[in-house]
This record gives sequence, C-alpha cells and structure tokens, in this order.
Amino acid sequence: MFGRMFSPLSRRLFFATAAVLPMHASITGPYAVDPDTVLLFHFDETAGSTVAVNEVVSAAPGIAFDGNPAANDASTPQATDSTILGASGSSGFGSAAHIAASDLGVGLDANGSGGFQMGNASVCPDSILHSTLAGSDGAFTLEALVKLPSITGAARQIICTDSALSSRGFQFRVNTSGQLELNFIATAPAAVTAAIPTTGDHAFSPDRWFHAAVSFDGTTTRLYWTHLDATVEAANEIGSSSTETTLGTVTGPLVIGNEGRVTGNSSEGLLGLIDEVRVSRVARDATGFLFAQLDLVTDTDHDDLPDAWENLHAADLGELSGLDGADFDDDGGSDLAEYEGGSDPKNPQSTPADTDADGLPDSLENRYFGGLSQSAGDDPDGDGENNQLELGNGSAPNHRASNSADLDADALPDSWELLYFPDLSTNGGADPDHDGFGNLQEHEAGTDPSDPASRPAGTAVKLVPLDDGDHATSDFGYAGSSAINTVAFVRSSLKTVGSQEFVTWYGRHQFDAGAAFNNTIWIGRRTLGSSQWEIFRHPTFTANAITDGHDVISYGIDGEGYMHLSWGMHGDAFHYSRSISPVTGSEPIELGPDTVMTGRENTVTYPQFLKLPDGDLLFLFREVASGNGDTYLNRYDTAMRTWDNVHRPGTTQLPFIKGTGWTPNYNAYPNMPQLGGDGDDLILTWCWRYEPVGNDSPGGFDGYQTNNNFAFARSPDAGLTWQRQDGTAYALPISRDGESGDPATAAEHILTIPEGSSLINQASMCLDAAGAPVIASWWAPETAQGNFRRQYMVAFRHDDGSWQTRPVSNRTVDPPGTRYSESAVRNLGRPVVVTDDQDRIIVAYRDNAGDNGITIVHSLPKAQDPDRLTWIEFDLTHDNLGNFEPIIDNELWDRDRQLHFLYQASAGEGYSPPSNTADRISVLEWDAARYFAHAPEPVVSIDAGESLATVICPSQPSWSYRLWSSTGMEDWSEIETRDGTGANLVFQVPLDADESKRFWRIEYSEGGF
Repeated sequence: MFGRMFSPLSRRLFFATAAVLPMHASITGPYAVDPDTVLLFHFDETAGSTVAVNEVVSAAPGIAFDGNPAANDASTPQATDSTILGASGSSGFGSAAHIAASDLGVGLDANGSGGFQMGNASVCPDSILHSTLAGSDGAFTLEALVKLPSITGAARQIICTDSALSSRGFQFRVNTSGQLELNFIATAPAAVTAAIPTTGDHAFSPDRWFHAAVSFDGTTTRLYWTHLDATVEAANEIGSSSTETTLGTVTGPLVIGNEGRVTGNSSEGLLGLIDEVRVSRVARDATGFLFAQLDLVTDTDHDDLPDAWENLHAADLGELSGLDGADFDDDGGSDLAEYEGGSDPKNPQSTPADTDADGLPDSLENRYFGGLSQSAGDDPDGDGENNQLELGNGSAPNHRASNSADLDADALPDSWELLYFPDLSTNGGADPDHDGFGNLQEHEAGTDPSDPASRPAGTAVKLVPLDDGDHATSDFGYAGSSAINTVAFVRSSLKTVGSQEFVTWYGRHQFDAGAAFNNTIWIGRRTLGSSQWEIFRHPTFTANAITDGHDVISYGIDGEGYMHLSWGMHGDAFHYSRSISPVTGSEPIELGPDTVMTGRENTVTYPQFLKLPDGDLLFLFREVASGNGDTYLNRYDTAMRTWDNVHRPGTTQLPFIKGTGWTPNYNAYPNMPQLGGDGDDLILTWCWRYEPVGNDSPGGFDGYQTNNNFAFARSPDAGLTWQRQDGTAYALPISRDGESGDPATAAEHILTIPEGSSLINQASMCLDAAGAPVIASWWAPETAQGNFRRQYMVAFRHDDGSWQTRPVSNRTVDPPGTRYSESAVRNLGRPVVVTDDQDRIIVAYRDNAGDNGITIVHSLPKAQDPDRLTWIEFDLTHDNLGNFEPIIDNELWDRDRQLHFLYQASAGEGYSPPSNTADRISVLEWDAARYFAHAPEPVVSIDAGESLATVICPSQPSWSYRLWSSTGMEDWSEIETRDGTGANLVFQVPLDADESKRFWRIEYSEGGF
C-alpha cells in the first residue's frame, strides 16, 4: 500500500513471519566465469593486498588505488592503497572491497603495467574500448553487491569508465537523490534513473547487502535493486528506459567504486562495501543473476525433501532425507527441519535458528537488521560492543544509545534506574513519585525519583521524551538551524483529541546518518498521562527542503478521526495526505498517498488546519510568495469526505485576502487563527509585508523590516463572509488599502506599526474572555524615538474599545542604535499567548537575553488589573534551546488549561545538536491551572530544645511569601518576606523560652507584594 507506515511491532511481526517460511529460492553465487563474462572480481584477497584477481582467464587485474591527488600524466600510476581489500563480505561470499573514502577505488590495469594509470585529458594508458564490454548487438550487463551507509548525500560510483578524455564514458552509480543511475555521458541523452526502494522487501537499509545491476539489450536499459536474501526468486527491477545507447568508439579507464577522472581527483567514491563485480557482454534478465527459484514439487526419492533442494546441498539424493529424523550434520536440527527453516543441512553451525551460521539467532538479526547480513563480531552501531555481546546482554546492536550501560536506551543509566526501582520498566518521562518532574529531569538534577520531597528546583514542569519503548529505535528528530519541528506559527503539530495526544515531526536517527527514515514524517500518539508513545514512521514523506523552516508539518483531525496532513512547502510543490483510517483509537496510523486537496492549490506556504464544531476542517494557506501573496481558505466536508474552496466561482479558487496585482504588492501574515463564539466564528489578525525585492517597500526597507500594522477580520460563518469589529461587512477580497477602488475591501487596521519597526510576522493570538483577540509578538516599540531595541509585546482591546499595547519584556541585550536585519530574526523566537479562566494573559517565549530557555510572562487576573499594567516574569526552563520557538497543544489548553509544549532544541544561539543533526523530541507539560491555583500548605517544626522554629513553605517563582508570627492570634508581627523559587522556602526563627505558645501565618501574593 502506498504510504503505509509500520510501527516497530508490525515490523517485528513481518520479519518473524518471513523467517519461518519454507525457502522457495536460493542464492547461487559466488559467480563462476561463463562465456558471456567479460570481467569478474570476487575480491577475496587478504587484508593488506593491493591487487585484485580478475577471474576471467588472461584478463587484467584490478589495482587498489588512492586518487588524491590524481597522477595526471601518461605514465605515473596512482598510489596504491592497502586498506581497500580484505574487508568482511556477505555470508557465503568471502571478503569484499571497502571504499571508505571519496578518493579510493579499484582500477583495471588494462595495459598490464602493474599499476593503474589514470592519465590526463589527452592520454589514458589504462583505457579500454567500450565495445570490449558489450556483445555485437551492443548488449551488456553491469552488476555488483553493495552495502552502503546511505543512498543520499553523495554520488556513489559502482562501476565507471568516466575519465578526463573528451569523449567521456559511463557512470553506473547511486546518485545524490537516492536513485540508481546509468549515465552514458558520451551519448548525451538523459541518464536512466530509478528510485531505490525505501519500503517493502527490497527497502534500503545500511545494515543490508544489495545486488545492484543494469542491463542493456540494444534497445532497453533496465535497472535492478535487490536485497541479498535466499528467499528472493529473481532480481527486483526498479525501472527501465529506451533512451540510453552505447558507443563502441568511446574509450576510458574502468574503475570499480569510483570514477577515473583527473578533475575532482576521483571524488565519487562508493563510501561503502562492494563485492562480486561482474561485467557481461549480454543483457542478463531478472533470473540471470544470483537469485534462483527452486522446484519444490519434484521429489523422486520420496523422502519429503524436494530434489532441487537436495541437489543444491549434496552430490546425490541419497545423502539427505526428510524421513525418520535424519540429521546429516548432527546439529540437532533434522534435515527436514533444516529444509523448512532454510539452513544448510551439511553445516553443523547452520541451524534452523541460525541459518547463516554466524552465532547470531536469525530472529534477532531480522529484528535488528532486517536480514542476515551481520556477523557476531561486527559492531554496526559503533558503541564499542559487538553484536554477540549486545544480543547476550539484551541491548540493541543497531542503536548506539542501547548498550550494556543503558539497555533500554532511555538516557537513564541502568545502574541509576535499579538504584531506585526494581527493574527498567520506567522511562525518562515517567514520574513515579508524582512530584511533577520526570525521571530524566530527576537524573540530571541528582534528585531522588522515588521521593516527592526530593525534586529539581523551579516550577514543576514535566519533560516527556518521545519514547516508543523499543530499544532498537531512535525517536529523535531533525535539529538543524531551520528549527523546522518547532516553529511557533504551526497549527498544529501537537494536538489532543479525547484522551489521546498526537505529535508530528521530521524524524532523524540519533546517530545513524543513513537510517531509512531520516528526515521523513514521524507521528507519535499516546494516552494523556502516559510516558509511553506509539511512533509511526512514514518512509517517503519529507520536506521539499529540510533546512527551510517554512516547510513545517501541519495537521488536523476531522470529526471522524481521520488525520489530514500538509507539509514540506515554501511556495513550491503542494503536499497533502489523509490517513487511511481514523487515527484515534488503537489501530496503526497509516497515511494515504501524497495527493491533491481540491486540485487548485499551487505554490503553497503556511498550511493551517482548524476543526469546526460539526467535525469539518478549515485549511488556511498562502499562495505565491513573501510580500506578493494571496490568502485562501478551503473547507473539508466530513459527510462527503471532500475538500472545496470556500470562495470559488466556477472552477477558479479566489483569495479572501489579496496582496498580488497591486502596486506595491504585499501579503498578509496571519497570527495564530482562532475559532470563537459558537465555534464557527473565525477570527484573524495579521500584519502586512511588502515584497522584499524590487523596491516595493514605501519605506525603503527589505525583508521583515517591511512588516507593518495589525489588521482585523471576523467571519461568523467559518470563513464565508467577513466583518470588521463593528459588524460591518467586508467586500472580498480584503486588501490593505482598498486598492480595487471599493472602500469596503480596505482592511480595518487596529494598530499602526510603521515599517522599520522590527515587527516579526506570523506571531501568536488568542481570545480573551470577551472573545476579543489578544496578540503577542515582538517589535521595537520605540523606533520613532531612534531606539531599535526589540521587545516582546502584547496588544489587546481595552474595555473602552481602544487597542492598547504593553511591553512584556525588558530586553537590554540589543544595542538601541542597531536595527537588525533578516539574519538576526532567530535571536528571538516567536511567542505564544493564551488566556485562562481568570482572564490572565500568559505569554511564553524563547530569546537570547537569558539562558535561552522558555520564559513565562503573565498578567494578573483581569479583575485585579483591568488595564494590564502588571506583568510577572519567570523562567519555566533553563535549557539552551537554540532556535526553538514554542508550539503548544491548543486543544488541550482550551479544554483543560494544561500547557503542553512541543520541545526540541535546534542548532543556533550557541547550541549544537549532540550528533547527526538530531536531538530529542519531547513534550513539556506545565499544569498552569494548578500553578495559578497555588495555595501553599506550610509545615512547622520545633527543635528538641524548643529554641528554634522551622517553617517550610512550598513556593512558586512568580509569587512572594511573607511569614507572620503571633503569640495570641491578635498582634501579628512580620518575620520575613521572600520571593518564590519553585522549591521549598525554609524560614528559621529563634524562639523565646518563656513563651507558652506561638502561631504562624503565611501570606502570599501573585506577582509580589
């Protein structure tokens, strides 16, 4: 099924089933030379060798060479390299060649000089005529076994005759886009390419060996990519073309695992293992390679073993028998069991449980590596512990974080877990002592995770890492400077439906740069309150550019429980998918194909989903470009399961906010859209941006410095019609200044913010208790006075009807005389804003003025401070989050007043991801409702000598606490006032021995006294 995703459990079931099927096929290699073989290299030389034997009699050998720098003259051979030959090959194929660097390769010593002479643009001593590789009809086949760390990011030559000569030869390679490619450069037509599979039986994995081949029969070129597995009956064709031809007059040096060009110093090394290289003068078909189908029907000796299988392993039919428990090799597995299990009946080390006789159970090899390519002494995850040791101690041999010190790869040392708990069943996000902090936080703080009185300092905020409980997987995400997983304008990447919370992100393996699901869409699901997640990985859906922070994932879940995703766009190819079935519940999450929505979406950016009360979805998006774009709205009909444009005469979609076609052009940047009233009221505020190029800015600015003003619109009918604050109707489409000539189209500007004010676009908005917007953003409020220092700002509608602003930060890190350009916008993360049941305004942001964690700023309840003059600030977290911006679970806040943040540090502001441009993905939980309902219960104790009283009072950071004392409950004396820290405050007061009694009282105040 296209787009199908497998959970770790479903992959285990798949492999376990495959492992017990009877073997219907066989690997027939290593190859033997036949009349059609031109070149054949087994690469079975010992380590340290530099000459590779060509199995074709009298044919030229291969020379293991170093191509940097290239010896670009007619006589000097390349330096030899003794590290290439003698590497570990696939089971049954002996040794292999390891092309570990981009300038290494094996070159054909065609002239018999004893070295490989690459030559120059005029002379190539070891060149061969291409006609010697092909039959009289031009047919040929190139093939090899390869094991690669990745299929993207580098051009990886398999067999090549490209050189510095003017008439260049062919390249058979894996290209940078993850395609198998044959490019016969001299003939000029487009290269023949086919995508290497990333799903299914032949899906690429860095732990597997694959057979790669290309054949040409004089008319058609065919490309093959096949997992090296004994159950495969024929090579797997992945593409074909009739555009490629060959020229017999072309010459060039034949190089295995690289190119033969002087230019670039032979820089397209395979960067992997290669073996069993064969060139044939015929076009071998899918059944002419290493894979053969067995006749499992014919059994002439009637011993329950097919003759074809017996002949594969024995010289005659009398040696093996499936009757009476016969066990030829005395390994405890009968011949019949070996046939059924796929093992070698004449090798006592090969058993039905370990068919490849490497000491590793097949079930575990399949579980961790997707095949039997590993040996006991290999260490594929690079953690210093080989496969045999890891399988013995229960750690995962394919994941570096899982080792003898941390078997379950949860970042909690096993010794630490066992110190406090009876086993390893808890993970980093669990909170067994219910103190509001997870185990990972307690481990890092050095506190006791089993004792609620022992807790990290600060406000109780629980970090719940995305953890699927499978120690063989990495649940990290891409963490480059784009911060693509955590950009605050997304609605949503984190959402609660019922009792389940969902999160989407671009996943990336914690260590493995070649992992199959790197940079693709991953989806997490959990039951609220649980620290255990289910994770579903999509094999192909990725951003158009992972380094572009605009290419975010946005999703909505409709009233039937189907997930709708749109992702990976910045004014380019549109991406949309709907899940195959509802994602709520317990069934696996599977996405349908990348398809159209209405078929009219083009050059899309900023996808946003909102769910209506009837279960329908709205999809808000921009088309065209920054400073030159239009805003559109689609609606999904849950009953009909179809999308349509909200504004559409005939077959043409129309924008409801139009920024193109004017002089100057511009676009609208909505703040976080909200639904209010009865749930069908769509409320928008936005700023405008002029085109950043072409001198469109009336103020003469570029980039985000052209952002200006805040505008307002409300739709009472889910986006169909639009109104101003007083209820008067807009004529559509809305424009900045009514450029169409109709004043009813002119936007209502609620705040004037001139260009050049350093206003960030697409910030945050929520609704207050009256349903009026509250906007949180950042700009330089004193620009008119020549002070360009950027501050976090809140804009709200006062009870008197006016729009007012308040600075909610006091940043001094920016020089007041510097107006920052586009390159500095990541210094400040966009904020998010919510209001609670007491009509507090609560803002969360990350900026470079402190430790670069999450800062909370909040007002007092509106009843106490209707003018919003008092603002209270404290740090929620202290991690350096790099370029992070907070994304929250809006639905959970609206329902339960819980602030859950999608939490991941990303490169920037002095922070670098720990490995592989990847970092932990987590949900950070803050119980804001409980925080603001803070009612401390102090505890008083008297020392044994009755000379000292100790009062212990729980505290919160944005509150102040005043201790009072009295001997008669009438005349109270102030003892001490302290600010809260998030930890217990300890007051110690000397006692008078003559006193018969004393009373204590704690007075506390939100925001201080």
